[in-house]
Amino acid sequence: MAYTFQPAKVDTYENVDLTQFNTLIRPKAEPAILRGAIAHWPAVKDADAKALFKRLTALDNGKTQATLIGATGTGGAFHYAANLRGRNYTEITETLSAALTRLLENPTTDGTYIQSIPIPEHMPNFMGNHPFNLVPDGVPARAWIGNQTTVQTHFDASENIACVVLGTREVTLFPPEELPGLYPGPLETAPGGVVVSLTSLDTPDFEAHPRFKDALKNARRATLAPGDALYIPFGWWHHVRATSPLNMLVNYWWTDKPALLDDLYSPIVHAMLCYQQLNPQQAKIWQSMFTHFVFKQNGEPMAHIPSELRGLLGGVPEKYRDRTIYGLLKTLGQAIGLAPPPDPKK
Repeated sequence: MAYTFQPAKVDTYENVDLTQFNTLIRPKAEPAILRGAIAHWPAVKDADAKALFKRLTALDNGKTQATLIGATGTGGAFHYAANLRGRNYTEITETLSAALTRLLENPTTDGTYIQSIPIPEHMPNFMGNHPFNLVPDGVPARAWIGNQTTVQTHFDASENIACVVLGTREVTLFPPEELPGLYPGPLETAPGGVVVSLTSLDTPDFEAHPRFKDALKNARRATLAPGDALYIPFGWWHHVRATSPLNMLVNYWWTDKPALLDDLYSPIVHAMLCYQQLNPQQAKIWQSMFTHFVFKQNGEPMAHIPSELRGLLGGVPEKYRDRTIYGLLKTLGQAIGLAPPPDPKK
């Protein structure tokens, strides 16, 4: 029997326009259901999966993508392999049209999933009839199409709006501060290459994950129908279950100020190399340095010096991005006996 708990409901809004979204919803940094946000889309109005897939096939430009096929017995839950050294699914390279045919003609309880394909790259004419004005211009739409699949609890380093085109979705969310109770698995083999929780909503192991009980107390849940959208703020963990025989979701990821480096996890590893062997007193000192200089907990850390004299402790200006990266590569290379990389200025 599956474990049951009572998560709080996510706040619901209707007829949301861009001004309301940016002034009323986003500043709260809380999940929000945007009821009927894409109800006007022709794809949402298609009678059934067969009609929708016919529409998508006609728009397919033939570019290949990776279809995920769940291992036998996984029940559509895409996750780590049992030994954490891999994943519990395989990938098949095929066109979108071939994957849609597979979904219609070869039903399986172990999950078939078209994951996060950029719509402009596979169906460039789709968005012309399916506009979405709650995200900044230029944010690409991505498609997620499958049968009854489950994406394990994870978080994205971006804001996210997920729009249900076909089927129904049940999304369970946890605030960022619940990280200790969600027990992340190894990043190197994580499904999707993001931080993924090892906890199970259906069969939790409270002996292995005792703090998960506390995380569940602060869980939220959103149930979405075709035409609905869900706003997921930056850093909120989410578990996504597709509950209809066939399902499609379109989502948008964005950040207001993209990072100067795309890889946001490598700095954590770099910091571990530098600080993990320090004694607790020394580690606390460096923790305060990070909160002061990197995360500006006490305000602008070098405000007492004219901006042109602040140096890197005052932040890395975008114009110095490449030189700063070069300096890091040079330092890290020397640590393992490598010659300095070519100087980009030369």
